[in-house]
Amino acid sequence: MKVPNNALLPQFERASDYFDYFDGNEVPDVEQLHDRRLKAGLQKTYLLETVDGGSPSNRPSVPSIFSRSDLLAKELPGDSHAWTLLNEDHERVALVEELDSRYLALYTILPSSSSDKLLREAVIGNPFLDHLWLSSQSFLSLWRQVLRDNSANRYGKITFEHESLYESSADEAEAFVADERRTSRFTMVDKIGVISQKMNPLKEEYAPLASITQLRIPAQGRGGHDLYYDGKLTNRSGSFQDHRATLRGVVDLYSSLTQSVEEQLWVSASSAPSFAGGNLGSVAEIVFSRSLPEDVFKRWVISLFNNRRNRFRITGFPTWLSDTKVHANAIDQHLWQPLVLEMTTERVVAVLPHGTCGNSINRLVSNIQRFIDPKVKAFIGDREYGSLIESAAV
Repeated sequence: MKVPNNALLPQFERASDYFDYFDGNEVPDVEQLHDRRLKAGLQKTYLLETVDGGSPSNRPSVPSIFSRSDLLAKELPGDSHAWTLLNEDHERVALVEELDSRYLALYTILPSSSSDKLLREAVIGNPFLDHLWLSSQSFLSLWRQVLRDNSANRYGKITFEHESLYESSADEAEAFVADERRTSRFTMVDKIGVISQKMNPLKEEYAPLASITQLRIPAQGRGGHDLYYDGKLTNRSGSFQDHRATLRGVVDLYSSLTQSVEEQLWVSASSAPSFAGGNLGSVAEIVFSRSLPEDVFKRWVISLFNNRRNRFRITGFPTWLSDTKVHANAIDQHLWQPLVLEMTTERVVAVLPHGTCGNSINRLVSNIQRFIDPKVKAFIGDREYGSLIESAAV
């Protein structure tokens, strides 16, 4: 991956020096090219989940985690919770900050084409890393906060996107150029009061508008912060400190949601029936708003289990019980957690063991919304997924 020189980071000893650098402030102990900081791409943050093993001695170190992705994380001499990230060419491409024992923030000024590829390749084959997966319900919770904290006359931006990825066969897909793919994408840029009035009626009329994939969170001053469904956050404000405050708010909401999902999974598991002396585990159910066409269902299942790098990060061995029903013993590629899936054209039922990471549910729901059914509903035991998000936001 060829990286522009002006998108590489200089060498500092503390994370606070990098934060000043991202804010556009000069740091006197670093020699700047032509005595000025060259502008590169917009500053971007990628929020990542790793493994929380409880005490530090029970979880892998940040350098060992990124080594699984062929990246070198070098601890800063003056900061034990931050690392610079070097690629295979030993170029300093990002700063990594440990937000807490479970979540990392990766800061970069690489162009989006380079940074997106870097993160995609870092996560896909690494069981200790995953994106933050924001469902439409999570976005709606954040949208309510935007409405509460800002004037109705403040401008906002919200994007709805649904890609019917499995409606065409591979041969049919090759018959179209890229911009003719079956994708519904709609962005509203207006006063947030106007967006709020128009959004719900539009969603009722056009199903893809139930799938939210991007939200601009207004900054304290001008501009804002564009949050994407996979945890990417682009700073379009004039303040990096405001950007950090925004990403902290996103992580706080997401952490509360994931914890609520896990608690509900474990509660439902403890009350689940036992078989042969063992507990069957908790049950998550994802119900489609309408029955999937049989050809769409088949393409999705085949893609899911025949492609190790599939978007859902699930692998396993499917057993076709009929043309519209599949049973699978599967593995979640994040932390290699086992699960049992029953998939039909009407719903997906997942049986998960005690201790399952809640991020697995977040990923499944958000990707089904974007690629399968925008109006899908999810249940964890006897609780609706959306109600867990409402509880987390309180």
